[in-house]
Amino acid sequence: MKVFIWEYVARMSDSYHCDGGVVVLAAALARARTLANSNNGCQIQEHEQPSAIFTLQVDHEEKVFYMPNAGCC
Repeated sequence: MKVFIWEYVARMSDSYHCDGGVVVLAAALARARTLANSNNGCQIQEHEQPSAIFTLQVDHEEKVFYMPNAGCC
């Protein structure tokens, strides 16, 4: 199991400020991208590579954390 961190994704949500960050717990990069893009309007493109990848010492359930850009609000 790994932690994939995207500090900046151009299309993280359908909100007015659509960019933001995403953290995904998954076994592989392809699975992490699929999980992230499966809801919340997130569209991580192939050219958007994770800022960091960490390997966990124990297995964990797959999970996605979205951190939208709050903009000026």
